[in-house]
Amino acid sequence: MTPSSGNLLVATPELLMDHIFNQSVLLLAEHNDKGSMAFMLNKPMILRLNDVFPEIPSNIQLWNGGPVETSNLFYIHNAPDLIPNSIAFDKDKRLYIGGDFQLIKRLLIDGLLDDNKIRFFLGYSGWAPQQLQDEIKEKAWFITPNDINVFDINPRNIWKDKIIAINPKNIIWKNAPLNPHLN
Repeated sequence: MTPSSGNLLVATPELLMDHIFNQSVLLLAEHNDKGSMAFMLNKPMILRLNDVFPEIPSNIQLWNGGPVETSNLFYIHNAPDLIPNSIAFDKDKRLYIGGDFQLIKRLLIDGLLDDNKIRFFLGYSGWAPQQLQDEIKEKAWFITPNDINVFDINPRNIWKDKIIAINPKNIIWKNAPLNPHLN
């Protein structure tokens, strides 16, 4: 399968020793001749949105999006009717990126937006032109269609579920520790 925006990238067992991407499932938000951008879906942070923005009473979880621009906040959502100027990035136009953050803050304060519609990431995962394709050829990533609700997943099980769905023989990895050095 060729990568395209909206697909999932699932780390293969070859990345188990990678301290950033081991057991990761990423949502590919952009893929073109200029490079690729994705967000890790299963790496929750200790921080909550109101830790960073105390004026927002929401206790929404922040997620580690990846190792690039980790001091910047990114967000994806499924509420283009509430957040104008956002950009659809999947073929079914179910997922959007960006939009006016001041408006998002107001929607959160007013209780019109919650974590069933938006997910916040610190940082993102990025690749230079052709880099992601090279990593796929080197068997670092599986590509799958996005068949999940990215706003309602179990971060502990998503990698294990996806790796087995890709190939039932991968069940051997179901109980692999997140940090193999502690095994």
